[in-house]
Amino acid sequence: MPKGVFKVGKSGNFLKIIKTICVFAGLIFGAGFASGQEHLTFFLRYGQVGILGIILAGLVIALCGWAVLSICVKEKITDYKGFMQSVFGRKLGGILDIVTGLFIFVIFSAMLAGAGALGQQALDLPFSAGAVILVALSLGVLVFDVRGIVEANTIITPILVAGALFLGIYAIFNTVEPTVAQSAQNINIWPLSASVYASYNMLTAIAVLSAMPAIVTNQKIARWGGLVGGGIISVIGVVFAIALLVNLPVVQDAQLPMLALGQSYSLIIARGYTVLLFLAIFTTAATNAFALTNWLASRTKFTKTQIKLIISALGVTVAHTGFSAMVSYGYTTFGFLGLFVVFAIILKGAKNLFSNGILRK
Repeated sequence: MPKGVFKVGKSGNFLKIIKTICVFAGLIFGAGFASGQEHLTFFLRYGQVGILGIILAGLVIALCGWAVLSICVKEKITDYKGFMQSVFGRKLGGILDIVTGLFIFVIFSAMLAGAGALGQQALDLPFSAGAVILVALSLGVLVFDVRGIVEANTIITPILVAGALFLGIYAIFNTVEPTVAQSAQNINIWPLSASVYASYNMLTAIAVLSAMPAIVTNQKIARWGGLVGGGIISVIGVVFAIALLVNLPVVQDAQLPMLALGQSYSLIIARGYTVLLFLAIFTTAATNAFALTNWLASRTKFTKTQIKLIISALGVTVAHTGFSAMVSYGYTTFGFLGLFVVFAIILKGAKNLFSNGILRK
């Protein structure tokens, strides 16, 4: 991207930190998170202790985000391929690169499934209609390349945070149907579930975070962008978890639990959260479409226009697998594969931190 696209004055660092935080938080705040489906799948099946899992996942996401951005600044990395080779070497990095590319496609397809489910549940639209509308909007943002992704997240993420906190806090103090105590499943494995959740989220986030050299220009931006972005996800995650736990009978069988909760209160809240949920799905779909397009463009002879059309058609087809099924099985599978990636990145980031005095920069 040409230099100077994000020109800022004396407050340059602050504005770049805000943009980095918004992009990072927006990457995680997708359909699975905003709908509450990920909370049910990865945390709340373990009961109240699942809240500790959310805190652990948020910590891992924050540290890994900081590590990715810090490594990119230190080694002047400008794309995902260069990042993976820097951390894992050419051979292993190449293998993990393919795994991540496949998962980016899964996430993109899951967002289309989320849009289809949202259209069905909230507006009685055909499943394919919601998915196709999301494809069209995502491709529109990609016209502006990485700038479109950054600006979209900078505008939308604060709206998502405010709306999500409102519904979560409202639901905590306005219980629809009291939860009856239930036995939790395999309570001792909540740390593993939390780690899997963090790892699959970071697999796709790395592809975008490593392509932001024009914004993340120093270690201060990397540090605050990673830590605050991850912290925001932790806070909202805990609020959502409590809201869902105290209203479990209403949400436990819903494809979009937080929307089901909103619908139990009033039409205004339901419509408002429908818009919010669509924005969350939209930003994640557009970001992953951007990452996938660039990933394929650097590895095939197809033009970016051809790639966008191909992944759109395939994505809508795969989306018919169903949103909750993709979260339960697709996310979990790649999450286990990503555990090694995430912890290797954190270790390298820690090594850089202590060997080069990055904290003082």
